Amino acid sequence: MNQLFDALAKYNRREQTILLLGALAVVLYILWMGVLAPLKEKREQQVVTNASTTAALERVKVLTARINKAESDSRQQSAASRGNISQLIDSTLQANGLRMSGFQPVTRGEVRVRLDNVNYSAMMQWLYDLEYKHDVSVKDLSMASTTTPGQVTANVRLSKN
Repeated sequence: MNQLFDALAKYNRREQTILLLGALAVVLYILWMGVLAPLKEKREQQVVTNASTTAALERVKVLTARINKAESDSRQQSAASRGNISQLIDSTLQANGLRMSGFQPVTRGEVRVRLDNVNYSAMMQWLYDLEYKHDVSVKDLSMASTTTPGQVTANVRLSKN
């Protein structure tokens, strides 16, 4: 420090002031370029990043709303199709002169129907009508004969396509 003061002492007051102001200007310039300018650039980049993240969040919210609506519609449609398949089964059974002795909804819109002591031909016609006229798939069918000729007991698992 003493060397700096000795070097400044060689100059008159006016030159010392000019040198000190120049040194101060150089220090401020280095501070600006080394610290403040990069911070300003980083802040501007962060503002742009925040804006793009906010836009992405809004898009995600819109997509989430669409997905939730689609799931809700799917659940309603699934519930409606279960109602429709039960009504369809009931009406087609009556049209073929059959009556069910058991009905049980199963997962994924499938249903199980039990038919006791029904005419084999009428049951086969009913299954044909369901598959080819009403787009209902027979997923599982088990039949057992009864003591009455031409009569069967059947368990059928059906699914609306």
